[in-house]
Amino acid sequence: MAMTEVPPSSGSTARQGMAGVDALTLQVSVCFARPEQISSVSLNVPAGTCVDEALKLSGLLPAQEIVKVGIFGQRCDLGTVLREGDRIEIYRALVVEPKAARRRRAIHREKVRNIKKKMPIDDLTI
Repeated sequence: MAMTEVPPSSGSTARQGMAGVDALTLQVSVCFARPEQISSVSLNVPAGTCVDEALKLSGLLPAQEIVKVGIFGQRCDLGTVLREGDRIEIYRALVVEPKAARRRRAIHREKVRNIKKKMPIDDLTI
């Protein structure tokens, strides 16, 4: 699995405050794991930036795609205000529903148990 570092977009630089002083900026990262690669972008964003704005700045997703996101593994809304050092994680849709996968595993285990019960014992050296 390859890890690619996408350079931050030009819109992620610190904005100038009213008096010409740099506004407070936050260092955050946006991560998205695809089956074939992991993409990660580090951004400097102004204080008060929401998750949605950071996703747009990262360039990892098409603009209109609706996604489920979290910060350090905890689900959050797109309107959540970011804090210093947050890692925004973009979640993919599940391939198999967890309950269905568990059911399939349980059925398979039961079949294996039944086959083992019916196998004759060939070793008669007691």
